[in-house]
Amino acid sequence: MNTISSNSEPVYGLGIDTGGTYTDAVIMDLRTDGVLAKAKARTTHDDLSIGLRKAIDAVLAYMAEETFEPSLIGVSTTLATNSVLEGRGGQVGLIGLGWKPEQGWDLGAKVQRFLPGGHDSRGEPLAMLDMAELERVVEEMVPQVDSMVVSGLFSTQNPYQEKNVKEMVQRKYGIPVVAGHELTAELGIYERTVTAVLNARLMPVLSEFLDKVLDILKARGLQAPVLVLKGDGTLMNLRNARERPVDTILSGPAASAMGGRVLSGMEDCVVVDMGGTSTDIAVLKCGIPGVSKDGSTVGKWRTRVEAVDMWTAALGGDSEVRASPHGGLLIGPQRVTPLCFAARQYPDLPSRIRETGQARFIHLADGRPELPGTAGRIARYLDEHGPSTLSQMKRDLDIILLQPLLKEMRERGYIGGIGFTPTDALHVTGAYVEGDVEAAALGADQFARVLHMGRDDFVDSVLDTVTSQIAEEVVRKILTDDLGSLPDDSTFHAIMAMLSGKRCCDRLRLNAVLDAPLVGIGAPARAYMTALERKIGARVIIPQDHEVGNAVGAVCGHISEYVDVFVYPRDKGYAVHSAFSTPIAYRTEGEAVRRAKELARERALERAMRAGALHPTVSITTEEERVVTPDAPGITQLAEMRVRARAVGKPIEL
Repeated sequence: MNTISSNSEPVYGLGIDTGGTYTDAVIMDLRTDGVLAKAKARTTHDDLSIGLRKAIDAVLAYMAEETFEPSLIGVSTTLATNSVLEGRGGQVGLIGLGWKPEQGWDLGAKVQRFLPGGHDSRGEPLAMLDMAELERVVEEMVPQVDSMVVSGLFSTQNPYQEKNVKEMVQRKYGIPVVAGHELTAELGIYERTVTAVLNARLMPVLSEFLDKVLDILKARGLQAPVLVLKGDGTLMNLRNARERPVDTILSGPAASAMGGRVLSGMEDCVVVDMGGTSTDIAVLKCGIPGVSKDGSTVGKWRTRVEAVDMWTAALGGDSEVRASPHGGLLIGPQRVTPLCFAARQYPDLPSRIRETGQARFIHLADGRPELPGTAGRIARYLDEHGPSTLSQMKRDLDIILLQPLLKEMRERGYIGGIGFTPTDALHVTGAYVEGDVEAAALGADQFARVLHMGRDDFVDSVLDTVTSQIAEEVVRKILTDDLGSLPDDSTFHAIMAMLSGKRCCDRLRLNAVLDAPLVGIGAPARAYMTALERKIGARVIIPQDHEVGNAVGAVCGHISEYVDVFVYPRDKGYAVHSAFSTPIAYRTEGEAVRRAKELARERALERAMRAGALHPTVSITTEEERVVTPDAPGITQLAEMRVRARAVGKPIEL
């Protein structure tokens, strides 16, 4: 535990992050950004509340002798992201107005109907709503779904029809309704509709999670306001989180970026967060991470959700180490349970490694359903025999096409893998020990024998390969930000390998030199990242409390909301369009722009205060496109102007 001395009374904040591998909790002095206490617990995916309780109780134990009354509780979670990837959530009915999906579009709704309506790009109705037909369709859909979505063509230019449908459905049936214009002002009917459908699907999932968090906090007498981290790195209150859970997609990576800034004190840096499953890389300028301009993509879903522009590599402490058929090592992208941790659950695992001469096993996952047929046979075998090698299962089960079936069961989460990982390598060296060192060492011996290496050389090779891969991912992120898409040919891959220190050339040396420091976040950061100073010429900062950086980021943010209003030429004047009012006509450009700024400012302030901001301040920016007037060369006229008002405020007084 680290204590921070201060002349003023501390303002306590409790930060909680439920990650893919660990659930972290920190107690901070929000005046100084100092970590007063910290704790970690393994994330319990079948019931997240178990890991939450363990982490919260552990961190509260540090404050047992002090009166601890937090002023703020911040939460970040991978729940929304994982739910989208795994297809979990409520059943949604979709009503489309004025459009039909293109072939191959998967919009994520259980039932969907498309009716005349919608607007053109000027906000004019394409067709009037047939309310009788609409009510008939809704009557048919409601018994099949938990919530409804209404998404109209160009509703961002005129939300009138979407508002009418939402009001009617809520009044008559009392179920949740999400309107596409409420979540984004961006064009793109597919992305806007998917965003609304995912939001509706996630509403019961995140609400259940937040209810569990509140129950845990209430049982411990913690009454402070609870805020949830959004994917763009800012906070929102519980009411907004329940209404807009889709905004929490990718909040985990956002937490690492914000935590890296707070812990390092660096405003311009590259934050690298290495977790159990992946490594996330974000570039911060002036203390603010870049935000994806085109919205977030999660699995197969393209959305309009703003999130930190994060580069994610399938490389983590739990990535599986394999021997390459061509010699050398392959690490990832498959995730397995490290031998050192699996041996806690299966104490005879070291004996199994000795008996089989192998370090790769298959085991039965917790919380699985009862499985029928051949999958059931496999489950019963693993339940009876415990962790087993593939060769054992082939011999004992005699199942045709066993490997494809095991692959499918693994993808569905019914079974898991156990194997040697970078985390095991750290256990062998003693750099990080939290599990069974014997199991890790036996696994290293098995690989070393196959590769004709000594144990120490093998472990060093694993760690060097990991740091080289991190170095390459950092270089790729920087180059992609500057150049856009990168080539995918053998020459480029060879150059990247030389830049990241993976390989060298007899007569040519290529060195990458970063002009911004690298900030390492995550439990294994110190073990892997210090070598990056040598590989890519970077100044590496591993801040104190780096292992709980995500929980720090969850509680140290601010509240920020923005609103876009558009100005377009219309007939002999101009029109102001927004996602919260019908188009308004003005005679001159100046009048239209002034009104657009007023509307944007008013709505941004309203949204920020509704999200929990105190005394928010507003900044306004404009982007415009102008075209040359055909009959007056050299003179331009407005084609489009975007007016963006952003309101920013702290969630509490400091």
